[in-house]
Amino acid sequence: MKFLKAIGRFFAAIGRWIRDTAWVQPLLIVGGIFGLIFSIPYIVEGVGSWFNAGELSEKYYEKFKLSLNDSQNNNSEADKLMKYIEDRQDGKDTQAQRNQYGEKFFLTFVQAGCSHCKDVQPGFETLQKNWNKSSTYKINDGKDFKLYSIIVDEETDDELISTLTSFKQYFYDNHPDFFEQAPTVAENRPYFDNQGGYSSSYGRTLPSIGDLTEFETPTTFLIDWSYIEHETYGIAEVFFAYEGVKNESGSISLAGTLRDCWNHEGIFSDDYKSS
Repeated sequence: MKFLKAIGRFFAAIGRWIRDTAWVQPLLIVGGIFGLIFSIPYIVEGVGSWFNAGELSEKYYEKFKLSLNDSQNNNSEADKLMKYIEDRQDGKDTQAQRNQYGEKFFLTFVQAGCSHCKDVQPGFETLQKNWNKSSTYKINDGKDFKLYSIIVDEETDDELISTLTSFKQYFYDNHPDFFEQAPTVAENRPYFDNQGGYSSSYGRTLPSIGDLTEFETPTTFLIDWSYIEHETYGIAEVFFAYEGVKNESGSISLAGTLRDCWNHEGIFSDDYKSS
C-alpha cells in the first residue's frame, strides 16, 4: 500500500507542476518558433554547402575541360586529344601534338551532379597545388601535373537526338578501339589484382568502359607513354571512384592515391601489401 501511495504522490506532484507552470508552455512554444526562424539561415547555409561542394568540383573540372563541341565532325577539342593518342599509337603523331598534350597526363571523364566525381575532386586539386613540393607529394619523374577532363553531359551545338549528348551520340563512337581495349589493358595492371580482381567492385566495373550504355563517371586514365607497359594507347592505369591511401578519407589521402598512380607505386605496384 505504501508503494502505491508513493506512486500516487509522484503523479500528483507532476500534475501540480503542470498546473502551476502552465504559463511557461506558451513561452516555450513562442521561443521554439523564434529559435526555428533564427536558425533558418544556418540551415539554408548548411544545405547550400552540399550543393556548393558539387559546384566547386564541377568548376575545377571545367578548368581542365576539353570541349565535346563539334564531335559530330570528329573535330572537337576532346576528339583532337584522342586523335593524338591514336596517332601516337600508330606512330603517326607529330611533334606539335606532343608539345601540346604531353607524354603523361590524367584523363578523366566526369559529369554534373555525379557524387563520386565530387568526392574524388579534392584529390586532384590537392595534388596539383602541392605537386612535388614535399615528400608527401613526391613525383619521381619530375614531370609537370597534367589533367584533361571530358564532361560527358556537356551541352554542345552538335545536332543531337534529344535524349543523347555529344559524348553518347558522337564522341564515344569516334574512338571505339580505345574504349574497347581499355578494360583488357587494365586487367593486366597490378592495380586490378590489388583491388581484388574480377570479383571486386573494380573488376565488375571495368567492362563498363567498353559499353556506352554502362559507361560510368568518374572514369580516369593515366596516359603514360614513358611507362614500360604502354603498348595500348598509352594507357598505364585506369580507375574510377577511388579510396585514399590506406582507405583513409580526406584530400591529402586522396592526393596520395593519385601520387601513387602517377608514380606507379603503392596499390598500383606489384609489391603492394595491404595493411
